[in-house]
Amino acid sequence: MSETTAAFQQSKRMRFFWLVAPLLLVPILFAQSAWSPWSLSRQGIEIMGYAFIIICVGGRCWASLYIGGRKNRELIANGPYQYTRNPLYFFSSLGLAGIGLTFGSLVIAAIYFLFGYVVFAYVSSREALALDELFGDAYRKYCQEVPAFFPRVRRSAGDSAYQSPTTFTPAALKRTAIDSSCFLLAIPAAELIKSLQFAELLDPMWRLF
Repeated sequence: MSETTAAFQQSKRMRFFWLVAPLLLVPILFAQSAWSPWSLSRQGIEIMGYAFIIICVGGRCWASLYIGGRKNRELIANGPYQYTRNPLYFFSSLGLAGIGLTFGSLVIAAIYFLFGYVVFAYVSSREALALDELFGDAYRKYCQEVPAFFPRVRRSAGDSAYQSPTTFTPAALKRTAIDSSCFLLAIPAAELIKSLQFAELLDPMWRLF
C-alpha cells in the first residue's frame, strides 16, 4: 500500500466519522442530567468535564508536535507515542467524554467515550496495516511494546532503540490547535442547552445520571 493510498483511505474513514458524529447530538438534545444544576455532584461532574476537554486539547497538541508532517514517513515513538500508538485518538475520545460530563451526565460521557473508542479503534486498525507495510519489523516490535489505545504507565528499556530525532512543525501544531478548539465549544453549548431546558424551550425526554 502506497503512502498516498494510505492517506486517502484514512481521509475517507475520517469523513465517515464526521458524518456519523451528528448522532451524538441526540442524547444532548433529548436528555437532561438527573442531578440538580445546583448540586455539588452536578458541579463536580461539569468541572471534571472541563478538565477532560483541556487535557484533550493539550494532549492533541502534544501529539501533533511529534507527528506533524512526519506521518507515514517516519516511525514515531517519541513524546506521547512512547505511551500509546494513537495518542490523538485517545485524547480525542477523552475529549468526547469531557463533552458528556459538561452536560452533567456520566451516562452520556460513557456513550461518547465508547463511540470514540470504537470508531478510532477501527480507523487505527486500518492504519496499522499500512504502517506494517511501510516500516515492517520495526513497527511490529513497536506494537509489541506500546499499546494501541490506552496509554501504558511506564516506558520499556528498549524505547530509545527506534526513537528518531524530534522535529516540530509549527503549521501542524497550529492546525491541530484550531481543530481541537472545537472541543472547547462544548462548554458554552452546555450552558446554552441548560438555559433552554430551564426556560422550558427545550423539552428533554430522558433524565440521565
